[in-house]
Amino acid sequence: MLKCPGPARVASRGPARYKTCGAAPVRERAFFPVSGLFMFHQFRPPFGIRAETAMALVLCLIVVLAQVLIPDFRRPVADATTYSRIAVGLVDAVRYSDAGIAALFGGGYSPAYTAFLAVAAMADDTILSALTCVQDVKAACDLSGLSPLFAAQALMTGMTVFFLFLATRLLVEDRRVVWLTLFIVLGSKTFSNYASLVLTESLAFFLYFFFAWMFARILTSDRPGGLLFLGAGLGLGALALARPSYQYLIPFAGVVVVTWRVFWQRTRLGPSLGGPAIMLAAAGAILLPVVVHNYFSIGQATISTFGPRVLIERLAYNTMTWAEWGVSFIYWLPDFGDNLARSLFAEDLWKRLTWYDLSSFYMMGRGDFFKEVYSQAGRQGQGQGLGYLLREYIWSDLGKHLSVTISLAMRGQWVGNYVSLVGFVLLPVTLCILRRRRRAAAFVVYCLPVYFMLGFYAFVSVNVVRYNEPLIAIFALSIAVVIVRLAEFGWARLRQTRNQS
Repeated sequence: MLKCPGPARVASRGPARYKTCGAAPVRERAFFPVSGLFMFHQFRPPFGIRAETAMALVLCLIVVLAQVLIPDFRRPVADATTYSRIAVGLVDAVRYSDAGIAALFGGGYSPAYTAFLAVAAMADDTILSALTCVQDVKAACDLSGLSPLFAAQALMTGMTVFFLFLATRLLVEDRRVVWLTLFIVLGSKTFSNYASLVLTESLAFFLYFFFAWMFARILTSDRPGGLLFLGAGLGLGALALARPSYQYLIPFAGVVVVTWRVFWQRTRLGPSLGGPAIMLAAAGAILLPVVVHNYFSIGQATISTFGPRVLIERLAYNTMTWAEWGVSFIYWLPDFGDNLARSLFAEDLWKRLTWYDLSSFYMMGRGDFFKEVYSQAGRQGQGQGLGYLLREYIWSDLGKHLSVTISLAMRGQWVGNYVSLVGFVLLPVTLCILRRRRRAAAFVVYCLPVYFMLGFYAFVSVNVVRYNEPLIAIFALSIAVVIVRLAEFGWARLRQTRNQS
């Protein structure tokens, strides 16, 4: 207990309490631990910040490597075989001819991920053999040849979770919340599930959370330097090459940063534009070579030409009735939603919400509906199809399209199964707790990029859950904040009861 020559003043500053003698604050714990790591009022590991960071990094890498490499590998199917084919073709083009390299990077597939696969295949012939084999769906393939590839993706995934850890520590500073968030994310295996698949997710998530870490540093710094904006821009540019849909996040992020600097940090507009300008320029420098290449090779200044195809699949959902729209909010709940809807409603209200029933909206978007609308768009001329779809199928019935977008956004946000459901329900409570600790504003702004992408995917695509896995960071943090606050409250009441007795 701190002894003062005169009366002591007690002040509250965030989650810690301070007892002061005169002007010098001395920090003390408000109460002692009950049991377990997170029952401390102010958890302080017996090591410094660097040791804590190193421990988190090692933990992330070891846990993810175990989660990815110990279970049996799943055979690549669907989109994974397409990426395998492109990567093998790129290897052949590099080894035997220069003619085919440029064509392989045109079109709609991720140039960054196919290049990553090709480099891995050229470095290890067992990867090349396995990627070649899985293209034949009837062939018996030795999937152990993909072990080096999946190990590399596991390392990227471990770094993904580590970047999440670093960003969370900046946003809340409460180590109990930070570590509990990390344990929830690792326990959900949300990112690990993709590290043993030949899909863009491992690379895309790695790049997104690198950007998110830079973004969190920008939000929590009074005077962020140019290197932070440069890192954020390079991360965004590379992310757009890994997943072309993220190109739309680049201008959005620039607007968010300028708004944050001007209205929250009270920085003048002129100085506030410099950092975002560096960020946008860095992202543009990454994307420009691909855009120029596609312009001269396929006549379109774009990263991907898949926009009209993806949008047509999405437009099929606009044909749902309002009754089906209402049922969709229940049917698309995680895990139990489909069975609950089946027990509550007639079959004709939920049947078209399924995936692979021949009458489903998903199959419509890949069947006759797709053929008809795609043919109409194709008759508009090269590069005009997307404008036609926006004009004739979205702006003409914008209210219905936006309503269905809300439903599809709800479907796409249920990442990590019950983690997302619990975290989503607790978000208002989390915001109240963070607001009292003066952390709500930065947290809300940190959430904006991932929620922008959730809305974007729901607006232009069928919005499957795997597009939105980064949301797990928000929901895990939401759960962690509430659990720690409940532990604080419960222990305070217990001490009060003991003192009264």
